[in-house]
Amino acid sequence: MATTKSKYLFWLTALAAVMACVPSFAAPSVPTTDPNSISTFIVQTANAASTRTAAAMPTFTPTATFTPTPRNTDTPEPTATATVLFLFYTPTKVIPTLSGGGGGSGSGGTSSQNYACTLISVNPPNGTSYNNRVDFDARWKVKNIGKKNWDKSSVDYVYLSGDKFHKVAGYDLSASVKVGDSIEIGVDMQAPKNAGTYTTNWTMQAGVQRFCTLSLTIVVK
Repeated sequence: MATTKSKYLFWLTALAAVMACVPSFAAPSVPTTDPNSISTFIVQTANAASTRTAAAMPTFTPTATFTPTPRNTDTPEPTATATVLFLFYTPTKVIPTLSGGGGGSGSGGTSSQNYACTLISVNPPNGTSYNNRVDFDARWKVKNIGKKNWDKSSVDYVYLSGDKFHKVAGYDLSASVKVGDSIEIGVDMQAPKNAGTYTTNWTMQAGVQRFCTLSLTIVVK
């Protein structure tokens, strides 16, 4: 019995000696983590990743977009158009008297022109004297010696030049005149205020063609 207790005591002593010889291992100290350092680390890591991504991507150089400007459209200039002016006179007094002439056949013109006339008579005769402001009618009897008839809708007689002592500057024919026929045309006039000799010139016209110049000279006392 004493022997068994001695054995136990021996082993305990031996175990204590062994344990005394084993070096002690200190637990490694865990550093205290700063929460801000973690956020800083994350941001730095994200920036580094962005920098590496940007460096790996190809460089893009934007190209300016060209917007075409509409070309100015020139406004075409209007083309000049020749305009023929026709003078129309509204008669206020017509004093014609038709009379047959040249046989009244409507033929027998003696001029090579389409429109022509010959003067048969003028009344009053040239050189007639009047008191000032006296009204009178000037009358010319003319014959159609051209190649065309005088259509009353297209042939007129109008003031041409000289002294102006007429009351109306233009008249229509009251009837058409065939080639070879005659007509007496009249103009309402008034002797001028001042004494002297006055001459007025008139003409017949078909459209823009003038023919048959008619003149009258009077003396004012």
